[in-house]
Amino acid sequence: MAALSSDAQATYAAGLAQTLASQGGSSPLLALARKDAFAAFVKQGWPTTKQEDWRFTDVSRLTRLTLLPAPAVPVVGGGVFPTNLVDLGRGFGHRMSFLDGRHDPSLPTWLPPPRETILAPLSSVVRDDPKQVEGFPGQILRGDNAFVSLNTAFHTDGAFVRIPAGLAVEAPILLVFRASAEGSASFPRTLVWAGRDSQATVFEMHLGADGRVTCSNAVTEILLDPGAHLAYHSMQKPSSQGFHVGHLAVTQKAGSTLFAHNVSLDGRLVRNDAHVLLAEENCTCQLDGIYLAAGGSHIDNNTCIDHRAPRCTSREQYKGVVAERGQAVWTGRAIVRPGAQGTDARQTNRNLILDDGAVVHAKPHLEIFANDVKCSHGATTGRLDPEALFYLRSRGIGDNEANQILISAFLREGLARVANAPLRGELEAILAERTRELAREGASP
Repeated sequence: MAALSSDAQATYAAGLAQTLASQGGSSPLLALARKDAFAAFVKQGWPTTKQEDWRFTDVSRLTRLTLLPAPAVPVVGGGVFPTNLVDLGRGFGHRMSFLDGRHDPSLPTWLPPPRETILAPLSSVVRDDPKQVEGFPGQILRGDNAFVSLNTAFHTDGAFVRIPAGLAVEAPILLVFRASAEGSASFPRTLVWAGRDSQATVFEMHLGADGRVTCSNAVTEILLDPGAHLAYHSMQKPSSQGFHVGHLAVTQKAGSTLFAHNVSLDGRLVRNDAHVLLAEENCTCQLDGIYLAAGGSHIDNNTCIDHRAPRCTSREQYKGVVAERGQAVWTGRAIVRPGAQGTDARQTNRNLILDDGAVVHAKPHLEIFANDVKCSHGATTGRLDPEALFYLRSRGIGDNEANQILISAFLREGLARVANAPLRGELEAILAERTRELAREGASP
């Protein structure tokens, strides 16, 4: 790890003091948690490529920035964001919006909040009804690092989603986080608690203003009570100069089901960590991901599924397309603890390389400490099929369109498990637009 200089420590300490002053009405316990997290941040220092989990991702270009919260007053001319992404779910979803880490009620909510469900800014819940989140924040995170500690110290707001036991919420819950303040960071914190035998879909999106250097350092914690079913979707699209670091921590109780799907579309550096704890028996977990890196974009997905209870099933499928000088990293880790008999765990990673300058690092990893298990992993990286390209060209289809058809077919499987049809349709349209760009950039094999 890279230690902080004395000047950097002083700068961040001043930022913490300002954060504590601005949150004067919050609980003493929260203030103490912020101070403890800041001390951990100073002790941990920044991750470096000497650490195995960061071996292929150099964060120095990010940490050269001063990662402090954006001003409380909204930035004049808040930046331009892709309309098709900001308006995702229009007419069929429940939306809550944030700007530079703070709740922003200026955007329409589309549908009213689902009945009996709590969908509120985390700051208001902590202030008005702290028992709702008592013992929740920070309790289920695994493998804390400097970025998680910074989020705990500096987060100003986020979303709290509470699905009551037995309720099925049919329309997706959309959480839109926009980062617009040049050279600043936002620290959104999201808590999702799905009650016993409940069902819901949550979509969390992080956008950076076009042409601006912004950083989103996000932490999401999810707790699934017994029998709960949750579809959790996430998407990141900073500007080509922007940064995103995300941390997802999930704890699943007996018989719960998680489908988590992540899409990374752009960004100078994007890092997504996902830690899923299968804490009780008969849990099911499916982690899917799609990433598209081009130009100087670097996208890193690091996942860990921890089987601590018997008779749990996990599946992991990540697919990436990398063009020009883009770089992608996928590290998948599945742990089968002693006593977790009957585990069924499988990992798959597949990548398309469109140019000689594109780079992919893939590392599937199994740690098995039980003997009655079914576990497998695999990773492949290759080019577009030359025979398929020849076939399409022989039918009068141009190079760019042929590339686009094959890339779209490669990625389509990654959306097949998105159960909500309107949401799946919008995601397909978003990927099709990005695929057209990659097809123009990709070279023929």
